[in-house]
Amino acid sequence: MLLRRFLLLLVAAAPVVGAQSRATLIGSVRDSTGAALPLAQLAVGDSRAITDTAGRFAFTDLPTGTTSVTVRRLGFAPKNAQVDLLDGRTDSLHLVLVVLPAYLPGLVAEDTRERIRLADFYRHRQNGHGYYFNRRQLDSTRVHRISDLMRRIPGLRLVPDRSGRLQLRMSRSGSCAPDFWIDGQRAAFLNVDDVPLGDVEALEVYRGPTGLPPEYNVRFGNPGCGAIVIWTRLPG
Repeated sequence: MLLRRFLLLLVAAAPVVGAQSRATLIGSVRDSTGAALPLAQLAVGDSRAITDTAGRFAFTDLPTGTTSVTVRRLGFAPKNAQVDLLDGRTDSLHLVLVVLPAYLPGLVAEDTRERIRLADFYRHRQNGHGYYFNRRQLDSTRVHRISDLMRRIPGLRLVPDRSGRLQLRMSRSGSCAPDFWIDGQRAAFLNVDDVPLGDVEALEVYRGPTGLPPEYNVRFGNPGCGAIVIWTRLPG
């Protein structure tokens, strides 16, 4: 009996073989004046995040060790930072981005980088199951906000919340809120006008699940109410 108890204690105390160390990284992105920068895009290895309206971000389940954090935001110089992540610890990182100087190029025929980055947008537009707007079409609409553009699409309506902010809804159901996606990443809790129209390079609108590209038809979202897919302009 004593031998059995001793063996059980050894098993309980033994480390778990093959368990992988993981870490959490939280933080914020601001400009040089201290103002929060929403919609900044961060990357840590294969993980991606977008800052919320307060400029905050969070990564969970990251591998431990020294790693690089990259942050980009339209109109600001990109930035890289090194962090040391420890097992089971939550580390914080606060980044400050510097505004890029404005300049007007003499002539831009077509930006090859944008064409490559927007390959999914052009592929989806070819299928023709939604409403699609590139930068030239957005300029031609002469609207100033995304919500103004949404008013022109049948089957969509805008309702104010308690704070007066507009919320996008599908007209077939008063509570049917579409998913928002930014540059391939689902943006939970985003409001229709949180992204300035000047920051948008292309836009996809799906009024329901019919024709919704499979990468946006995810179980943790709300694909039954469609999706608004935003492609932002490249920084710099």
